[in-house]
Amino acid sequence: MRYVLLVIAVSACANCGGNNNQPDAPVVGDGPCGAETYFTGEVVDWDETEASFCGVFNAKMTVHGDAARTDTTNPNGRFELCIAHAATTQVDLEPPTGASQCVSPLGSTYSIPGIVIANQQVIATGKTFSARMITMQRVMPFFTGLGVTYDPAKAVVFVHVEGTLHPVASSAAHDTTLAFNSGVWAAGDTGANVVFPNTDPAGGTTNITVSGGSAIGTGSVPVAAGTFTYLTIVGN
Repeated sequence: MRYVLLVIAVSACANCGGNNNQPDAPVVGDGPCGAETYFTGEVVDWDETEASFCGVFNAKMTVHGDAARTDTTNPNGRFELCIAHAATTQVDLEPPTGASQCVSPLGSTYSIPGIVIANQQVIATGKTFSARMITMQRVMPFFTGLGVTYDPAKAVVFVHVEGTLHPVASSAAHDTTLAFNSGVWAAGDTGANVVFPNTDPAGGTTNITVSGGSAIGTGSVPVAAGTFTYLTIVGN
């Protein structure tokens, strides 16, 4: 008699934060979303680093205009959504009602809503979508420390960059562009994350471009007063 031993090794990532280029393989066909698009990624704290991980727990992700398509982030900030095929899909990001699980001072809260851009071509690359939420206790000191007077009546555009880094630009009027590299924020337009503070929301959109190369995921994105817009691009 012959015996066949089938061993299935399953590995899980409980701490998927940070700014690495490890792919989240796109799932199609008979995956968790069937024939639809599987959109996954992370929402982490503004100051999260690989050495000091901090996911945003219980933030709510809902496809704009479709309340049936929703998910809340796990303790590590991960989310999963099934979305209809489209070039881009807008997902509304609602802050958690509770205090941060890992940010000092005790009781720090996330209160600024977000617009998440799920780009079909970016999803197809398998690269990580990453967004950062900032607490109300941190937002003013952060921007002031970098010479920007944060205006809650304007928008902020947050661009997470995977792949090759190129200078990133935004067409709408904004204050000093900020970039995140090796755990440090500074004025600049090239980094793993690039932020356009105090973006003028009057036109309702801004156009994101790169120079010195090309990137997947650039183009027009919505902006709104008192809201952060989050997108991921993949540099070539």
